[in-house]
Amino acid sequence: MSHHKSIQEEVAEAKSMFPAVNLPTSTPSFLIATYQRTPYTKIKMTLTFPDGYPTHPLIVNIDQDAVVPPGLKKKLEKELNTVAMEQPTQQVRAVWERLISFVDTNLFVPCWKELRQCVEMVQKSDAAKSKSKQKQSTITLYDSKGKIKLSLHNEAYYINCNITIDPAYPDFSAATGGKSCLLELTSTNFPKTITDMMMTQAQDIVRRMQEGLSSEKAMNLSNPVKVPKNFHLNIDEMKEKYKARLTKDTISNIKHDTEALKKVTDLRNKEASSVRAPGDNGYVDHKALAKERKDARRAIQKLTAEEKAADEQLEEKELAWKLEEQKRNAGYYDVYIPTGGTITPQPSLYVLVTFLVQKVKGLVVEMCPCCNKRVLPICPDELKSIYNSSSSSKSDKKAKEMRKMKPYRTYCGCWYHKSCLNTLLTEPPFGIECPNAKCGRRVFHPEWPGDVKQLEREWAAKQARLREIEDAMGFL
Repeated sequence: MSHHKSIQEEVAEAKSMFPAVNLPTSTPSFLIATYQRTPYTKIKMTLTFPDGYPTHPLIVNIDQDAVVPPGLKKKLEKELNTVAMEQPTQQVRAVWERLISFVDTNLFVPCWKELRQCVEMVQKSDAAKSKSKQKQSTITLYDSKGKIKLSLHNEAYYINCNITIDPAYPDFSAATGGKSCLLELTSTNFPKTITDMMMTQAQDIVRRMQEGLSSEKAMNLSNPVKVPKNFHLNIDEMKEKYKARLTKDTISNIKHDTEALKKVTDLRNKEASSVRAPGDNGYVDHKALAKERKDARRAIQKLTAEEKAADEQLEEKELAWKLEEQKRNAGYYDVYIPTGGTITPQPSLYVLVTFLVQKVKGLVVEMCPCCNKRVLPICPDELKSIYNSSSSSKSDKKAKEMRKMKPYRTYCGCWYHKSCLNTLLTEPPFGIECPNAKCGRRVFHPEWPGDVKQLEREWAAKQARLREIEDAMGFL
C-alpha cells in the first residue's frame, strides 16, 4: 500500500512541476501522458511501473503516429529509458523533464519524417558520383536552430541555401504567429535570372501548401512564367474567338478527311456501277457485279469505323486540353483561404527540398525540345556571358549569336534556346504543343503573343514584306 502511495505522490509532484503535461490516465501500475509544444508536436507516452520500482526502473513506451515516425520513436525510447535507469528516484519527473526539453528545443520534431526523407533523397541523388571527382551534394542539420544547410551540386553548377523551420511548422497562419519556411540563397554560380525564378517558385510552393493545397496543385499554381493575355478565356469564348486555327494538327486532319471522303466516294461509285461481261454484247455479269458491290460495301464500313475511332480519339485529346485549361483558370481565380481558417496546412519541407534537388539536377542537363541540344552550356561562366550579352551592342555579332542561345522557360515548364523558341512560336503551324515527348502541353511565353490569330497576322505581314522585297530586287 505504501508502495502505491509513493508512486501516486511521485506522479503528483511531477505533475505540479510540469503542468503542461496532460495526464489522462494514472494508476499504480502505469500512466499515460502527452506533451505538445504545438498541435503538430504532440507526443504520447506510456510509463509502466514494474514490481520493485524504483529499484527496477520504469519502462517508457512512445506511441507511433503521424508526428512520431519509427525512427523518432526508437530514438526517444532509447534516450528516455536510459534516463530512467540512471535515476535512482523520481524517475517520472526526470523522464518528463527530458521529453519536454527535447520537444521544446528540437524544432525538427513536426517534420522528422520529412527530414529523414530529405537526407536520403540528397544522398541518393549523388549515388552515381560516389566514385567520381565531382563535388557531392550535402545536407546539414541544426536541430536547436531549426536550420538546414543544403548544398546541391551537378557538374560545374551549384546552389547553396539555408532553410529555416519555424516553431509553428507546418501552420504559418496569423493565428499562430508563425512564418513560412524561410528559404535563403547563400551562394550560386547560376545567373540571377534563373536563381530568382527558382527561389520565387520554391517559396510560393511553401506558401500555397500552408494554405492547404496539395503538393501537385501548389506546384502547378506557382508557375513563375506569367500567363499570356488571352490564356484565361473560357472554353465558349475560345470557341468563338478561334473558330478555325492554322495548326499542324488541323492541316493534317483536313488532308486526312479529304482523302477519306475521296475513298468513300470512289467506293460508292463502284458500288453503283454495272459490270459488263466481255464478248456478251454488253450483257451484265451479275455474279461479278454482286461481288464488287459486296466488297465495296465492306470497304466503306471498315473505312467508316476507322474514321469514327480516329475522330473519337481526337475529341478525347481536345477535351483533355479543355479540362486542363479549366483547371488552370479555376486555380488562378479561386480563393484558397476561406474565412475562419478551416483549411489544414500541409507539410511542405520534403516538397521544397525535392523541388530544389530536381531543378538543380534536371536543369543542368535539360535538352531544348526543338534542337535536342543542351539548354545550359557546360561552363557556368559561358552561361553568365550569354545573359550579359543582352546589354551588349546590337551590332556586336558575337553577342548577337550568344543571345540566340539564351535559355527561356516556357509556361509548360520546359526550357528552350531563344532562337528555337522564337521559331516555334512565330512560324506556322501556330498553337503547336510542346515537342517534348514527356510534356505535350501548349507552349506559351509572355514575350511572344498568346493570341494565335495575332501570330498568324504577323507572319502573313512578314511574308508579304519579303515578297515585296523579292519583287523589288527582281525589278532592279
